[in-house]
Amino acid sequence: MRKIVAFSKLIRLPNLLIIALAQYAMRWGVIYPMYCFINKQLIQNFPDKITNPRILQFQVSELQFFFLSLATVMIAAAGYIINDYFDVNIDRINKPLQLIIDKTIKRREAMLAHLVISGVAILIAMRVSFQLGLWHYSFIYAACALGLWFYSTEFKKQFLIGNLVVALFVGLTPFITGLYELQLTAEKYRILTLPPFEVHFKIIFNFIFGFSCLAFLINLIREIIKDIQDMDGDKVFGCRTVPIVLGIETSKNIVSFLIVVLILIIGYLQKGQYDSQATLSFTYLLFFIQLPLALLLFLVQRADAPKEFKLPDSLSKLIMLTGVLYSLVIYYSFLNNA
Repeated sequence: MRKIVAFSKLIRLPNLLIIALAQYAMRWGVIYPMYCFINKQLIQNFPDKITNPRILQFQVSELQFFFLSLATVMIAAAGYIINDYFDVNIDRINKPLQLIIDKTIKRREAMLAHLVISGVAILIAMRVSFQLGLWHYSFIYAACALGLWFYSTEFKKQFLIGNLVVALFVGLTPFITGLYELQLTAEKYRILTLPPFEVHFKIIFNFIFGFSCLAFLINLIREIIKDIQDMDGDKVFGCRTVPIVLGIETSKNIVSFLIVVLILIIGYLQKGQYDSQATLSFTYLLFFIQLPLALLLFLVQRADAPKEFKLPDSLSKLIMLTGVLYSLVIYYSFLNNA
């Protein structure tokens, strides 16, 4: 029982649940209500040809989507394992009380778990991709597994590269959901490539891409914050992370700049929502994204020592969660008009 609890901590179970939630949120909170909206438009524009109110449906079955999401979660879990495997000595300094490998789980057990989990995940992704006729997309999963290995062994010790790699992989989490579904839908429903339905189809893609960009930016912010927290142990083992190379003050300014960029991007979206009287969406973004980002900016600027960045780290994770839950607003808004 002790090892089971330790293993759940090793693979960051809460983080894995958020990854799965993000993918299902894209499927049911974004793609599904927009499909319903397009179906309504199709019936209104072609009343003599289209009578089925659900002509546009998911092309990836629930079982296939479950396995794709499972593969994503498994690769992330394997990534956490291999990261902790190579970080044992650094973690003895940065977080000795949270050490799992060499304390509860042996190193060879951790390595075996990583190889098995990542290998099975790639096989699952390949199987589903071949079923859907999109076999080449399975290389994305293999590339992520390989990338996380090199992140743990090389990239995370280098200046900024490790931060960008992890942020990119997190950004791919919602994007991969739309990649399979929208590709298959575009191939089956050629009508969607014609005006005005091409516009609706692009809107779906833009929402998915927007979620991916949000995930990329907020995770890049969090990665640099984590590096500030861990700089004492990283410095001992020769890592060249952003705070070690540039110092805490400059790192704080970089994080603050990225937060401001994110606030401005979302503010631009809010202007359009305000003009179109999308009150619910405008209000959600204001109270659950913008204000927490403003608070995060304040906390980052106020912090001076590595240990003072723990609260900003937790707040950045919360903002990622509220960003995912924004899909509920999209769901309600589009179904209300469908």
